[in-house]
Amino acid sequence: MFDYDAAHFDELCRAGRVRSRIDTIEEARKSAVRGFWLYAVGGAALAVAIGWSLVASGWPAFGVILAIAVFIVALVLAIRPLSRVSRELKHPVLETLAERGGMEYLPDGFEPPVFPDAQRALFGGLSGRAFTDLFHGTDPQGKRFAVYEGTLTRRQGKNTVTVFAGQIYAWQRRSRAGGETAILPDKGLFNFIKPKGMERVKFDSDPAFEKKFEIYSTHPASALGLVAGDVRRALLELRERGRVSLYAGPEDVLVAVWGKNRFEPGSMFRSRSGEERVRTMFDDVCASMAVLRRLKAAIG
Repeated sequence: MFDYDAAHFDELCRAGRVRSRIDTIEEARKSAVRGFWLYAVGGAALAVAIGWSLVASGWPAFGVILAIAVFIVALVLAIRPLSRVSRELKHPVLETLAERGGMEYLPDGFEPPVFPDAQRALFGGLSGRAFTDLFHGTDPQGKRFAVYEGTLTRRQGKNTVTVFAGQIYAWQRRSRAGGETAILPDKGLFNFIKPKGMERVKFDSDPAFEKKFEIYSTHPASALGLVAGDVRRALLELRERGRVSLYAGPEDVLVAVWGKNRFEPGSMFRSRSGEERVRTMFDDVCASMAVLRRLKAAIG
């Protein structure tokens, strides 16, 4: 995993395709914002006119439904140019950073590394899942690693709830271990609900860790060996920022950290310099790689 510094940021901003997007993004952004308001205002006026006409004709329910549909279509059309401007800066920046760090970047459409093995233990059944912004490669020992974003949802009756939204860190272990272990945020009275096939493992020697996390495993001895002092410290540090879950299988580890959407150039409704937008994405990549290094060093 590559360690970026200030010189790499300067180099990134000088790179051909990134430089060209920095120079043109503000004008492109302004044009997209004007288009947004044109579509939004025009769509709202058209929706009102259609709805009013149908209500006056004795079709009130249909009029309201059609008016809402027209306005939603107008908003979708209005947002598309803004999204395109964002991608035209984001993708070259992240692709260049990944290449500089000996990694590959994929914006979407990929199979999430290690997630299929970890899903049952960490999240259970899901009704929706979306993964974006994958950085992946191999370390000097030839072991695979990956960082990507995920949003997971589940249907509960008529509602859809977000089960997870944040960053996912996955890597191949240095040596094979026994069983499967899940470390989950403490659920209070519901800690007795355990992942299928696993048993709860108590760890009373560290009250601070026991207060924040619960351990479940198919192999309790391996689970206790996993949570060495530096592992607990790393998880507690991440827990200060939000919820954290860990899955450790025989060959791979996955850590899910709840958090805001990263690797983005910021709102296109706000005027910002291209360099500032690039800095935001650069800092996100640096921070994510630092977390991955910390976790790999602690867990192995």
